[in-house]
Amino acid sequence: MPLEEVSPRDRRFEEYVRVLAASVNTRILQFLVEARKKDPAEGWRFLSEIAGGIAESPGAVSPAIQKLLPLLEERREKGRRYFRARARVRLSLDYF
Repeated sequence: MPLEEVSPRDRRFEEYVRVLAASVNTRILQFLVEARKKDPAEGWRFLSEIAGGIAESPGAVSPAIQKLLPLLEERREKGRRYFRARARVRLSLDYF
């Protein structure tokens, strides 16, 4: 059985995940992973900043963030919720 690993940077990654109906989630995760890579000690982003970074509305981002919480760290400060990636994700497809 051939095995294909697809990085989140690869264009096919989002196409595969879109098929699985989770493209907003992958864009959020990619946005947060890139922010963490740029500044490993920080990388915190608040909800409207995440929404703007992936060209979605905060209303679409908020439920997706809830689903992604196992992969994120959360911090609350002055009434705002900040998030950052806790893990890098790689999609592996095993064809048969």
